Amino acid sequence: MKTGRNELCPCGSGNKFKKCCLNSTKRNVERSLVSEPNPTSLAQAKAILRKHQAAESVRQQQQGHGNPIVSWMDETNGFRFVAVKLTVHWGKDWIIFPNFLDYFMKKSLGYEWGAQERSKGRHPLFRWLQKTKAYSSHKPGEPKVKTIVMMGFIACWLHLAYALYLIAHHDELPTPLLKRLRDPVSFMPAYHEALVGAALAVSGMEISCAETEAGSTPTPEFRAKSKATGKVYEVEAKRKNGWRAPTGDVTNAEFQRELQGYVRNQIHKASKKKLTNPIYWIELSIPTILAQLDWRAVAESVEIAIRDAENSMTVNGQPIAPAYVVISNHTFLANENVTGHPCFGFLQTIKIDDFPSGQPLEIEAALEGYDKHRDIFWLMEAWKTASTVPTTFDGSPAEWLNSDGGLQRTVKIGDVIEVPDMDGKTMKATVEDISSSGTDKAMLVVRADDRRWIVTMPLTAAEAQAARRYTDAVFGKDNTSHILRNDDPFDLYDWMLKAHANMSQEQVDSFFERNPTLESYKSLPLKEARVRVAREYTKCTWASSQKDKATKPGRASTTDETIS
Repeated sequence: MKTGRNELCPCGSGNKFKKCCLNSTKRNVERSLVSEPNPTSLAQAKAILRKHQAAESVRQQQQGHGNPIVSWMDETNGFRFVAVKLTVHWGKDWIIFPNFLDYFMKKSLGYEWGAQERSKGRHPLFRWLQKTKAYSSHKPGEPKVKTIVMMGFIACWLHLAYALYLIAHHDELPTPLLKRLRDPVSFMPAYHEALVGAALAVSGMEISCAETEAGSTPTPEFRAKSKATGKVYEVEAKRKNGWRAPTGDVTNAEFQRELQGYVRNQIHKASKKKLTNPIYWIELSIPTILAQLDWRAVAESVEIAIRDAENSMTVNGQPIAPAYVVISNHTFLANENVTGHPCFGFLQTIKIDDFPSGQPLEIEAALEGYDKHRDIFWLMEAWKTASTVPTTFDGSPAEWLNSDGGLQRTVKIGDVIEVPDMDGKTMKATVEDISSSGTDKAMLVVRADDRRWIVTMPLTAAEAQAARRYTDAVFGKDNTSHILRNDDPFDLYDWMLKAHANMSQEQVDSFFERNPTLESYKSLPLKEARVRVAREYTKCTWASSQKDKATKPGRASTTDETIS
């Protein structure tokens, strides 16, 4: 049935047919096209995107793979707003991120509870806060932001506050966890659970508190679902509360016996729960571990206990199930007067034969295992990230803060600056590239009047330090990467994956055509083919580097512990 020009349009818009869809039903009617942006606007849009990608790189190095800090300023009224998941908080004195964390921890635990518990003098949290206030309080005339030496008692409350924020920002703070944190008796074990929950959150996992009331079916402290793989892990988190043996010499036989016995006992208890894809996270809290040498001695002793459990331990007459085992030591939790915030950790496995760490594997098998267990590698990287509390809200390097909490201005790609030209005359030019190479100087590629040349720019101490920590991304460079770690094929592999993440189908096809021995991979879907290309480049580069290394004198260093 034909619709008349003056009838209502059948599309339901309420307009007459002639003023609505009539033209779209006619043949050979040219529709207006969206005009292309002019080249200048397109270039500006691309430049903005590159700056955003560079800033995101710096932020992610500080805040991990989880949800970013969401914050903004009301400059007119002086309020700082911070969104924790879907809840917005605001305050006037939040100059740096730890200012907000102090507020958030107190609010989460409850102001009324805090007022009551402070008067009792039993809870460790108030001792830490009192020491912090005496140590770092601002005197009249002092700048709003000042640099102080980190102490254990500051690290104690700051790491807890950050852990609570991370859990709340990615999921929600479990009521049982908050209840245990308020109780002086269960506070320290609950503190460890909060640290583990924070690491899970930063690794990009969806977390939920699984532990139920005493007497119910045994459950883990956390369940964590990987956003990348969809795999669900059940996490058991336990902390040792004090040592009977002296800890001054961690190679002492008495200490070694207690250490190995504790680790075996915790593995046995956790194995009895029969968890799915279990992660056993054991915190040792040895008060005297300050140096990597002592930690290596502890790690070697713990590995003996884990291997013994792997080979001989049973539950109800059956061998224990495969598991990941994380061993950590937050020294400041056992020694609040320590200088700094030393923390150590390493990862072991039980009966996971394809885990590519701590055992000799051919490079292809190692990379395959790395992809299979990437969730766990990310978790360990996230633990290191969560062990360093961000200073700024937006991910800007802390080195760039001035005494009032504002950011010092630094040159970035896209800026127009005054530089000497090739004849030595000063003129304005646009910065197109910056390379610092970890030194106190940077090489700038600048452009003006269709000419390009290179100039040298000295860096301030703050700029140089920020570039060493976060790469030249701090200058707005979107295609930079950190210096690859020696003896780490997985670091190289991650770099290759990033470098080849946007290969087109034509580029992938060309790669396989140039390498006929890899012809069997030509039928892979594009996403998988990119991974294969990255893996082949990794294998080739790694083999070449190992060959070069074999011809040069030097000492190899292989360890899987991490220090933050």
